[in-house]
Formats: sequence, structure tokens, C-alpha cells
Amino acid sequence: MNIAFCDDDKATLENLIKLTKDIIAKYDNYNFEFNFFAYTSPLELLEAHSKNPFDVVFLDIDMPEINGLNSGDKLYTQNESIIIFYVTNYTEFIGESIKHRVYRFIKKGDEKALTEGIQAMLEDFATLHQRYVYKYKGQYYSIVLNRIFYCESKGHNIKIVTDNDIFTQRILIKNLIKELPPVFCRCHSGYIVNLRKIRDIERNKITLINGVEIPMSAKYSTEVIIKFTTYF
Repeated sequence: MNIAFCDDDKATLENLIKLTKDIIAKYDNYNFEFNFFAYTSPLELLEAHSKNPFDVVFLDIDMPEINGLNSGDKLYTQNESIIIFYVTNYTEFIGESIKHRVYRFIKKGDEKALTEGIQAMLEDFATLHQRYVYKYKGQYYSIVLNRIFYCESKGHNIKIVTDNDIFTQRILIKNLIKELPPVFCRCHSGYIVNLRKIRDIERNKITLINGVEIPMSAKYSTEVIIKFTTYF
């Protein structure tokens, strides 16, 4: 797992890296291999990311050249599954950060929030790289969960749509949602969406990061919005 940190204050940057390493050492139960990278310039961070995309980035928001929110948007263009923590003293950015698909918003110096965020990140990273395995017409299929954008009910069959494939499974949608991790959410009587693939949400539809639109019904809208704005 490649983890990058970016803050124009070197002392703050070094302290955050040390805390993060200590927390990971204590709570990593998955035996991930970690590589850590530090930057005081968001432009240097973006250049490095374009050559070898990071999996996780801890970003200050108030920085020269380009702020953390805009940097985060650019990071997503190289890795749509990237996990971004915004670490800042400016709480007025919380509302705006949600629009930029923030994973966690952490106030500088809040070790409790940092610990909880890293614990969640480790669990989610492990989950997203797990596979969903099922049998259909005598053949077994194995799909990386993070590749799935949404699932659509077609009678007793489910269409599982990934980044570049469509799979079919014979299962009721109410049973499928029970087999998937919390990153997946029912958004309509006939649809399940991967929360990490959502770009934006409107009154009755969801637009995914690949531009595809799927319906969202009033029955499920509250649950989707709450999970989308608090889960990540």
C-alpha cells in the first residue's frame, strides 16, 4: 500500500507521518506492505502520483500553488479508488470537502479521529480488494469487489456491472445485498450501488464516476445520502 502525505509545514508533516506509522503498526492485522512518501508541495505530490498512483493520501487543505481539495480531485483522475484524508485546522472546509469525495476529515492534532480513520481505512482497503465468488450455470465467477460499479435486478437474475465487464448471477437483490460489504448500498428496488463509485447524487438519480446514471428512489434516498456523506 502506497501512502503519501502532503503538508507545506514540515514539522506538522513529520509528526503526522510518525503518528500514522505508530497507529498502523498497532492496528494492521492484514499484513499489508506499506511504502510512505512525504511532500511539502502539492504539485510534487501530483507529479509523483501521475507516475505511480498512491493508494492513500493525507492532505492539508490550505496550501500554496493548489489547495488540497483541488489536489484531491486531480488525484482521483489517476486512481478512482484512492482514499483521501483531509487533515487541517480549518473546520469550515468540512461541508465543501464532502463534494470532493473525502474519506475522512480530521482536525490537526486529533489523534482519536486519526486512529479511528486509519482503522477504518485498513478494514476498507482489505474489503475492497476481496473477491465476490458465486456460481452461475455450472461455472464459478470471481470478481474483485472494488471493480463493481452497480448491480441491477432483472427478474430473478442480477446484472453485475464492473469497470469493463457485465456478469450475471441468479439471485434476488434482497439476498445479494446481504452478501456484500457495507460499501454497497441499496439505492432502488432494482439497484445496488458501490458507494465508492458515486460521483454525485441528485433528487432521483445517482451519477457514477464513469458518467453512468442509475435511479435512486425516495424509499432509499436517505440511507444512500447518509452513508455516502459519512461512510467515506
